[in-house]
Amino acid sequence: GIILHAPFSFIYHWHYTHRLPPGSARINHWSRRMDQSFIHVCSAFMAYGTSGRWNFFWVNALYNLDCIYRQFKRRVHPRRNQLRIYISIIAYTLPILRRGDTILFLKLWMILVVSGWLFAKYPIKGWSHSAFHMVVSLIPPLLMKAASGLAASQAQIRIAARCAVLAGHG
Repeated sequence: GIILHAPFSFIYHWHYTHRLPPGSARINHWSRRMDQSFIHVCSAFMAYGTSGRWNFFWVNALYNLDCIYRQFKRRVHPRRNQLRIYISIIAYTLPILRRGDTILFLKLWMILVVSGWLFAKYPIKGWSHSAFHMVVSLIPPLLMKAASGLAASQAQIRIAARCAVLAGHG
């Protein structure tokens, strides 16, 4: 999901945010809509990655598809879109709490709270959004830790371990 999201985030942030005036021109721009849409793609995949359950993935995929659909309606609702992103994040982090990994869940949410604060309050002015992205980059290793403990991941981990041994790295 992160790999699919990255090009759209890069296009929006690197090429358009500084060229478009603040307000509706930036909010309605196709690159921002795609950036936010692929956050939802990412969230759907992360729902499988934290649960290891296809039924949980499909429920989240349907929700996130609805969110993507709403990104391309004529009128953009930024607050609604942000709320829907937060709901998608809650959805993919809940399986971690459900299986009892409270420490990992709290680590994720500490990062999410700090990044949300940077995003919403802009405490360091123009650097806040960059800082937001740097803080958010701490999340994928924690999600990989969550995924590696799932029964659904064990076959792939065994294959990777065999490959490492055959390549002389284990």
